[in-house]
Amino acid sequence: MPHQLTITEVRLNNISKCVAITANTFDVLVDTLKISGLEAISNTVQSLLNLLQTIKQDKNECAGLMEQTNELLKAIIGVYIKSDTGAELPPTILTQLAKFTETLHKIHTFVEAQQSGSKIKKFFRQGELGTLLKDCKAGLQQGLDFFNTQALDITTNLREMEAQAQLQHQGILDIIEDLSSSDSASSISKIYSDSYASSNSISMLPAEP
Repeated sequence: MPHQLTITEVRLNNISKCVAITANTFDVLVDTLKISGLEAISNTVQSLLNLLQTIKQDKNECAGLMEQTNELLKAIIGVYIKSDTGAELPPTILTQLAKFTETLHKIHTFVEAQQSGSKIKKFFRQGELGTLLKDCKAGLQQGLDFFNTQALDITTNLREMEAQAQLQHQGILDIIEDLSSSDSASSISKIYSDSYASSNSISMLPAEP
């Protein structure tokens, strides 16, 4: 009789599939921009996906970590797409990418420790894995807060620029409409005539001795 999957195992399988899909999109971003920092993230995520297939303990915690990792990856992708600047991002964002890489390495260590007969787990004293798990969760939440805010700020800025461009465009249309009116046309004609007459007067003055 085949093994009946538990709710936790179903959750872990589902998030593994979601992360795999997001990771493929992330890899396209990496291949396009050729940023070493993104390559490190991509490689760690791929290694995590392989580890998820063989974990034996704390599956629920691992699933929770991967769910947040998936959300953070999507937030980073969103920032790059909406930035419209390609690989050129502010130092603050690059710093956050480096922090996310560190968090991913901690997650990798935690997940690897959940393997049957894991050698890594033997290096941790009692309670240290719990501390590592808290660090992973805190790092992911901090990254989510930052990148979701960045994506929102970029969208807001784009909307503000579009609104400003529309106002400027309308202002130009108003000027054109004013200049097209008869009164304005007469005024412009008079100004042009006066300017032309003044120019002719100057040209008729005798040359300097």
